[in-house]
Amino acid sequence: MLPLAMVGEKIRARVVNIAGGDNAKQRLFAMGIHPNAILQVEINRNTGPLIISVGKIRIGIGRGMANKVMVEQI
Repeated sequence: MLPLAMVGEKIRARVVNIAGGDNAKQRLFAMGIHPNAILQVEINRNTGPLIISVGKIRIGIGRGMANKVMVEQI
């Protein structure tokens, strides 16, 4: 299990836990990021936001928020 911000490009992962407060969880849930969701990291350049895809939707997510999303690679 590792933070989403540490996952490499073109890697698929399953969300295991969201280690944030209620506001962070609500924002992530609204984007389709919740426990058991499958996502893929499209762009992760180790600085700035990550681009991820959840289903057919591409989302930009900041590093602070990405560090709250705990995933396992699949």
